[in-house]
Amino acid sequence: MADQDAQRIAGAVPVLVATFDDTGAVDEDSLRRQIDFCVEAGSDAIAFGMGTESHMLTDPERERMWTTAARQLDGGVPLIAATAHASREGTIALTQLALDCGADGAMVNPAPLGGDELVSLFRDLSDQVALPLMIQDAGGNAPADVLLRAVREAPRVNSLKLESPGAPDKIGRVVAGLADVPGRDVTVVGGSNGNLLLEEFDRGAVGTLPHPAIIDAFRAVCDLYSAGDASAAGELYYCVILPLSRLTAAGAGNAIWLHKELFRRAGILNSAHCRIAAGPMPDWVMEAIWRHLHATETRIGRLLRA
Repeated sequence: MADQDAQRIAGAVPVLVATFDDTGAVDEDSLRRQIDFCVEAGSDAIAFGMGTESHMLTDPERERMWTTAARQLDGGVPLIAATAHASREGTIALTQLALDCGADGAMVNPAPLGGDELVSLFRDLSDQVALPLMIQDAGGNAPADVLLRAVREAPRVNSLKLESPGAPDKIGRVVAGLADVPGRDVTVVGGSNGNLLLEEFDRGAVGTLPHPAIIDAFRAVCDLYSAGDASAAGELYYCVILPLSRLTAAGAGNAIWLHKELFRRAGILNSAHCRIAAGPMPDWVMEAIWRHLHATETRIGRLLRA
């Protein structure tokens, strides 16, 4: 586990890709190399989420991957595990499992729960599992006032990841409401692979959880914005991050497969095998992606040029 002083969730936090071999079995060595890449690229924390195909893992596989990650990080940066489950009981059990595996926090998407049921879930989690909680607002699109109620009634909530439609506006309303929660440093971060990162920063977000391959570019944008240089942050975003996002969309949006393939070609992963329905992008898209990354000073770009 990371030191308690390092528990503030902010900055660039990559959502790892799940590492499998060509048969679909968990590949721990590839996972360790991916974690090392992300840490060396400046990640402020490491996360397992939907981008890790978490919903496609068995419980023993979750335990194996979370434990491997916690041991590899060895407290260097916080580890966040996605512990959402279809039932309240399952969510509590997975959150306890994350704690037992050495995670430093749990990211919980409460959907489809809303209103009082959403608040009750986080209150129960806070009461029953001694682990910091991140509220993930994605498919459920919870109103800002409900999210703020959950923060007030669940003292272990230390962050919110807001990525539902209209996220920047909701981020602004939640950040304003957090001013009325004294004595707690609850942060708000964005998601959706940083597609609205600059707008989220302008509304008060302090970080983002994107896919992992260009996490050093995200870290640089976060650092520049935090230092007050929004102009330089925007220039870097538009020059390095946005082109990859646009090319991903042009290739039918198979971002999980793409980041696995980037890591495979860089010698980090042994396979780009996915459990979700995801296949290769068109050749012309991949050629454009190689040209773009080769022209950047990102860590993945340097590895691909080697």
